[in-house]
Amino acid sequence: MTAKNILTSMLFLCISPLISAQELVERAAKIDSFLTAQIEEHHIPALSVAIIEDGEIKCIGSYGTANLEYDVDNTEQTAFQLASVTKLLSATAIAILIEEGKLDLEDKVSTHVKDLPESWDNMKIKDLVAHQSGIVDLLALKKEFNSVDEAILTARENPLDFEPGTKTVYAGGDYALVMKIIENISGMPFQQFMSSYVFDKVGMKNTLYNNMEQDFIYRTQDMMPNAATTYVWDNENQKQRIFSMLFPKWTYPAGGLFASIEDLAKWIVALDKNTLLSEKYRNLLWTPTQLRDGVNSPFGIGWIVDKFGDVTATGHSGGPALADIMRLPDRKITVIVLTNQISLRPFLTSSVLKLYLQPIKN
Repeated sequence: MTAKNILTSMLFLCISPLISAQELVERAAKIDSFLTAQIEEHHIPALSVAIIEDGEIKCIGSYGTANLEYDVDNTEQTAFQLASVTKLLSATAIAILIEEGKLDLEDKVSTHVKDLPESWDNMKIKDLVAHQSGIVDLLALKKEFNSVDEAILTARENPLDFEPGTKTVYAGGDYALVMKIIENISGMPFQQFMSSYVFDKVGMKNTLYNNMEQDFIYRTQDMMPNAATTYVWDNENQKQRIFSMLFPKWTYPAGGLFASIEDLAKWIVALDKNTLLSEKYRNLLWTPTQLRDGVNSPFGIGWIVDKFGDVTATGHSGGPALADIMRLPDRKITVIVLTNQISLRPFLTSSVLKLYLQPIKN
């Protein structure tokens, strides 16, 4: 396995009048040394990283091999499976609809989707995006649905797990309704909507869904020339094995998107520079929603809201570690780490952020 050093990229891109050249060298070297060690320890075939601060890409680089069978190098254009980090891209598009006046977090779901059960009357858009709807976890049912309408029909036929807005439960039914609402409002299929409202605007050329489908023992999917293969490390036999996740199309607002580190960095730059959303609606993404008792939810619009030391942090991971995004909104610093090793836990991003912020000792 080869690792492409990001030190040069870091040095060229980390330009700040507040940090000396020597400090930049030392900071870049620490990050590079840390990531190289983690790649070796955790058997990560490919890893990509980016650090964006206040609309500027301070670091972007790639390590290793995107496809081991054919020895394909990982590059900044390699698309990785984002899994649940997909929600953050979907959240951006939802916020765009809110800014355009076509949607409101306080809207009742029944305003945009007809023929819902009476028990759903008090359910709001914010309950869907912040996982507080009470809708049954459709993924946990382990049923196959051929369309989002079939998924929603099953959700309607099952009782709510709890009264909407009374608790937060991370479940797989909320974003099926999000898809339906987006399609009803925009008048276009969900994937077309995402391309038109986000990907094309930002120039994200290696961001797409593979449209994998399964019919009994047969699986088909779109070709993705720049996609990384995902692996799982077999510790007993000391070898990599190919791993794949089938995200049904009705789950696409919540998972299944592939994107490159270059594309994700462009998206964050666009958020920082308010070219996709104005500052007010950008900040709405990570403003905690409230439960009915007034307690803050741990979610904004798809984005988890937490703490990093004593400051607010937001983001999401997916895979569990195929993708991880962490942002300090008050400082407009975002760290993104993508890997193609499913067995890793998502700790690399927070560690890179600590190293980036760490003062250099003389």
